[in-house]
Amino acid sequence: MLVYGDHSESASPRERLDAVGETLAAVAAMPAGLERHSRLVGALVEAGQLLQGVADLGAASDELNAFLYDLAKSAIRSWDTGFAEIGNLPALPGGDLPPCVELRLPEGFAFYAVYPEAYADAARKLRLSGLPRVIGIRSIGTTLGAVVAAAIGAPPPITVRPFGDPFAREVEVPAGLIGRDYHYVIVDEGPGLSGSSFGAVADWLEARGVPPERIAFLPSHDGDPGPHASERHRTRWSNAQRIAAELEPRFLAKRFGPLQPCSTGHPGERLKYLGTHEGRPVLLKFAGLGGIGERKLQMARALHAAGLVPEPAGFAHGFIVERWCEGAETPRGKPLEQIAGYIGARARLFPATREDGASVHRLFEMSRRNASLALGENAGETLERWTPMLDALSRRVVPVRTDNKLHREEWLRTSGGHLLKCDALDHHCAHDLIGCQDMAWDVAGAVVEFELDDAEAAVLVDATTRAAGRYVDPELLEFCRIAYCCFRAGQASISGDQAAAHRYGSVLNDLLHQHDCRGTRQESSVG
Repeated sequence: MLVYGDHSESASPRERLDAVGETLAAVAAMPAGLERHSRLVGALVEAGQLLQGVADLGAASDELNAFLYDLAKSAIRSWDTGFAEIGNLPALPGGDLPPCVELRLPEGFAFYAVYPEAYADAARKLRLSGLPRVIGIRSIGTTLGAVVAAAIGAPPPITVRPFGDPFAREVEVPAGLIGRDYHYVIVDEGPGLSGSSFGAVADWLEARGVPPERIAFLPSHDGDPGPHASERHRTRWSNAQRIAAELEPRFLAKRFGPLQPCSTGHPGERLKYLGTHEGRPVLLKFAGLGGIGERKLQMARALHAAGLVPEPAGFAHGFIVERWCEGAETPRGKPLEQIAGYIGARARLFPATREDGASVHRLFEMSRRNASLALGENAGETLERWTPMLDALSRRVVPVRTDNKLHREEWLRTSGGHLLKCDALDHHCAHDLIGCQDMAWDVAGAVVEFELDDAEAAVLVDATTRAAGRYVDPELLEFCRIAYCCFRAGQASISGDQAAAHRYGSVLNDLLHQHDCRGTRQESSVG
């Protein structure tokens, strides 16, 4: 199934480095405390992302690597002293930089509450029988490797970029790494469905004579590799020394009192806690470290000003603090006008670029593959009738930061009768291939999730057109309904939710059958 996708952007390294320098200047002028620490860690994340882009080009990066290492020392000192001290912040490195690099979004810092501080704490629990040598797996291992090396007194880490089959990764490690006195520490988030990135580095080391007892792992969780792991990697993982760098949110508890976890455990759900602030209950939702989370806070404020989401009360080192809606419950019925108002408002407020999401051609590729796996090869072949229309559909897409998750349980009806959208800030940049789309994608999602019939769907389309001030393209909507079901069916299948996979597959089958019965607009327009 095609579900996941990487998010990246092109950037000028010098401009990004100057921006890090501006952040550090602001940090140096701030009073001690969590806010200063949060800004410092944000600079660390930005610098690590920059080093990732430079390293992926194969460009010289020793100065930048040393700068990141020293920055990690400052962040660790802040953490160790309860945010009281940061020491001397490093000066920006000089030297030449490439004119442009591709920066990948560090998903763990953006979505999964991976904290550099947790890696520092975990690294200090390792039992090492030799000089520590840290290997960070890019992308996020660039930053995490620097933190681990700084925490245990190792030299600046090396980083590697796995390549090849996602479930059977390979690596190329720089020459000169092997030493008889080293104890190797491999750093990354995960393990994921196969754990093959961790495994590939360990394979490389063992093939060059490093004994297994001289290899340790620092992952982001204590679970085993997923179902696609090889038997060799699974056995090594169970026997190896590994310390999970799991978050202990003591910095939140100091400010927001005893915390009550309130995540449901659904795949991809953000970490959430219920706490108190100024005597009132608040919901703390992980939104991302540094600038990643701060940009989502700005979205939350804009949506709240439009009366569409709960009130954001602030930001605390990766967590958006949101006023708790007492007495709110999942809405009954089908509030079509209000859903349309929400979709239309996003279309007006949050324009995007074509590079911010999957293209129509990419959505078609995903749909054809997932439909074939869910319903059989005939389903994939049925979708081929869309091929002549893809270029025309692409030209009609107007990308916006779509919500991408219009499920009924994502909405709240307040005690005063007002409809609010939950988790409205980051599904458009989630760790999947969808990204930002035309507003027709959200209309399609609402039609599927609220099980609208044709008449109800027409009401939603008309209301969205009025709310957005822009026409909902009917052919694009038809395509999006099919693609949406293919994506959700694939997502449910990978997560093991067979009931959901069956439901989306059933809706998809009905849509494809409707096409067969009545002919399609595509055929009439090209015949």
